Amino acid sequence: MANYESEKLQETLLDLLRTREREKQLREENTAILAGIAAMAGANNKRQVFNSLLSVLRKYIGFEHALVLTREDETAPLQELVTTCRFFESSIWPIGNTFIRSMNGDSIALYDPSQVHEFQELSPEMVQFCQSVLLTGVKVSSGDALLLFFHSKKGQFTPNCRRVLERFRPLLERAIIDIDYRERLQSLVTARTQELTHSQQRFKDFAKTVGDWFWEVDTDYRFTYISSPNLTNHTVDSNCILDIFGEADQYRDKLKTIFEQQLAFEDLEWQLPDDEGGLWISLSGTPYFNKQGHLLGYRGTAKDITSRKRQIEEIKKARRQAEDANKAKSEFLAMMSHEIRTPLNAVLGLLDMLGDSGLDNKQQSWINQMDQSAQLLLTIINDILDLSRIESTSFELFNSQIRLSDCIDLVVTQLDEQAKKKGIQLSSNIQSDVPQQIIGDKNRISQVLFNLVGNAIKFTNEGSVSVDVSCTENKLFLKISDTGIGISPEAQKQLFKPFKQADGSITRKYGGTGLGLAISQHLITKMQGEIQLESQLDVGSCFTVSLPLNSIEVANQETDVPVLDVEHLPKLNILVAEDSPTNQLVAKLMLEKRGHKVMIANNGQEVLDIDESCFSKLDIILMDISMPIMDGISATKTLRENDKTIPIIALTANVMKSDQQAYFEVGMDDFIAKPIIAGELDKILAKYQMLIASQHS
Repeated sequence: MANYESEKLQETLLDLLRTREREKQLREENTAILAGIAAMAGANNKRQVFNSLLSVLRKYIGFEHALVLTREDETAPLQELVTTCRFFESSIWPIGNTFIRSMNGDSIALYDPSQVHEFQELSPEMVQFCQSVLLTGVKVSSGDALLLFFHSKKGQFTPNCRRVLERFRPLLERAIIDIDYRERLQSLVTARTQELTHSQQRFKDFAKTVGDWFWEVDTDYRFTYISSPNLTNHTVDSNCILDIFGEADQYRDKLKTIFEQQLAFEDLEWQLPDDEGGLWISLSGTPYFNKQGHLLGYRGTAKDITSRKRQIEEIKKARRQAEDANKAKSEFLAMMSHEIRTPLNAVLGLLDMLGDSGLDNKQQSWINQMDQSAQLLLTIINDILDLSRIESTSFELFNSQIRLSDCIDLVVTQLDEQAKKKGIQLSSNIQSDVPQQIIGDKNRISQVLFNLVGNAIKFTNEGSVSVDVSCTENKLFLKISDTGIGISPEAQKQLFKPFKQADGSITRKYGGTGLGLAISQHLITKMQGEIQLESQLDVGSCFTVSLPLNSIEVANQETDVPVLDVEHLPKLNILVAEDSPTNQLVAKLMLEKRGHKVMIANNGQEVLDIDESCFSKLDIILMDISMPIMDGISATKTLRENDKTIPIIALTANVMKSDQQAYFEVGMDDFIAKPIIAGELDKILAKYQMLIASQHS
């Protein structure tokens, strides 16, 4: 019995000793926790908070380095928040089962971290510090956080270390929450500081750009602030802003009026006197008020705009030079057109006469080839003039009610012989839903088709060329397809540029100026349309022209053009005023071939010298423009001033639109271009034959 009581007493004493040790340990831990909290409370940044925490834990846990990781949401990886090792700075960690357990509240000691997923992708520099790892999770306001302790030797963290973390959890949570808060606060302060710095720099940059100096005046126009008294060569030595203009009273009065009306103003410009360099200054300002809306004065800027003024003058000078150059180009083209068309008129006219003079078949074929070459030369001249007018923006469309089928038939008929000579089938198809009549420029639509179909025939050696016309609700489509040589992708990039061809070599097989497609694209754009190309080498090409029907309004009524029976119309007495003997001969032959009587005058003065009895028998005058002694315009003006009402038709190689307008302004009634096209001549003559016939009926 005595032994039993002695054993119980020994056990009780042992428990008492253990209790005292635990109490001592708890007092030490509580003291450490309080000391840590006090240290953290006096910390100035997250690093000091972290060091205060680690100084407490080092007494109980043997670690070499520590790291805090955080993430903002469950989908984001963990990132370094604070660490004692530079190799862990800015590190990003994957999340596996071990980290998830720890973030859920477990404290975990890893004997061999290399077997754990989260540590398998670490760099060699980081692996050397991670031979033993102790970790635990903490919840913070921004999301999840992990506290990790590292040692470079294995087996350094025991279960007791885990229990220490559990006992110190309140301190851990307080420290990490504090670190996270300070980090966010510091990030916010840094961001706001950067914004403020950026705003300050922005203001400085604006200030440098907006004006050379700033000013502020009160309601008496006296300066209350000037950023600098010197503006370039001008010194502000007066207290009143109105005095800065010197003797330029008009600017002083203008600024005073603006101030009195309490208006904001911009770019009030004036020039300094020559003795101050003659510089230009621009003044801008706006009124400012107090909270009650009472005017306190004006604030604004002043800026040296001399360089801008000089640039404007240089631009104006360059524009004038460009306009002069463009005018010179137009005059040169007009002159060249006249000089080339005048002899070409004789060539084409005499070829026409020669073709009707009873030649044999071989001679007739020679004449046809000569005529085709001359017509090609005329086409080249027209292309160059067209491009010049389009580029100088002096080009206008002349819309009227037209039959689209007439344009198609004209092109196919004119080019069919050319296609047959090459053994090519040329066809056209207009779908039934295409309007029979539209509003458009018949000549320009035909010109586009001539260019595209002519090119298709030129570059097709076998197969076919087709013109297909269709429409949707608001667009008209003209599709020109061929089975020709095709166009490479590289060549397509240059195809619509003037003077460019798919084959630009000197020994190219196909001729031409390379203007047709450039002019066509300009015309189509002018008609608010588009042109597209699909092509493959050795297979063929397809050009598709789309024109908006809402801009080419569908016409409601069809009008039939009457067919004129010129054989039964009266013949005319025609005076031809022309200085070139060859062109006199051509005009005389062409007119007499049609049964008209012809009289010749060598210049405008000879027209005026014709006696009244002879002049009264004339029906019309074909008047050349460029003639010696007196030109056609002066002669026409004199005739109209003398009340002569006889129809006068300009017969000239000057075919620019501005030239034609000048002819009509002096009183001419019509216009025929040289070289004279038989069809155009017949149309003009028939007009006046019908007029005379109606007067005699």
